[in-house]
Amino acid sequence: MNKFIALSALAISAIAGAAHAQGEPSWDIDGYAALTSDFRDRGLRYSDGGSSVYASLSAFHQSGLYGGIEVALIDDGFTSGERTEVFAGYGFDAGNYIYDFSVEVEGVHLGTSSYYPEIKASIARDFGLAYIRGGLAFAPEGRWNAPDIDSYYSYIDLEVPVPLLSQLTVLTHVGYDVRGGSNNLWDWSVGVSAFVFENIELGIAYENSSLDAPIGKGGVIFNAKVYF
Repeated sequence: MNKFIALSALAISAIAGAAHAQGEPSWDIDGYAALTSDFRDRGLRYSDGGSSVYASLSAFHQSGLYGGIEVALIDDGFTSGERTEVFAGYGFDAGNYIYDFSVEVEGVHLGTSSYYPEIKASIARDFGLAYIRGGLAFAPEGRWNAPDIDSYYSYIDLEVPVPLLSQLTVLTHVGYDVRGGSNNLWDWSVGVSAFVFENIELGIAYENSSLDAPIGKGGVIFNAKVYF
């Protein structure tokens, strides 16, 4: 598992390094490390309601191609482990809109390892006073908490900068996961984020889901993220 993470990160760095070595700055490397009071995905808890650390490393080509990996420490209440996301995609602007298409493989490593591929597409637009993005995702093998059930996820995100406070942004999200009738789930969140200095972002949000189980229980989440 640790070898898999290290090799993925090394491959991203090597590709970008080779491009720079040729004197053509066609690749950019971006990443971050973060601390959260409750690591969640689509409203559901991965860290048993406790704190977690996670990090991401990505390489972006000037053509619009990109790839990367995210790693997080997780806990299901019985076993602690890691969650990984390896992803690759293509994003581009057309007129006033931003389009993005990607594939990813989520890995959940709690004693044993399980993998869930997903295909994603999104469209976004920056209206100046607000940034809005909507997207669709299809997971043919299901998700970590509902394996072997096709997942069709749709969502919309809205980001609104606070007037006169350019570093402060209101963030909202609503998502709906269609996965077999009574198993369908809503998730939603609302919060604010602020940049402290140039590369440090602090955030607070309330996040919840319609799942009637401990992993779907709503709560207030604090985040601190350092970009590099």
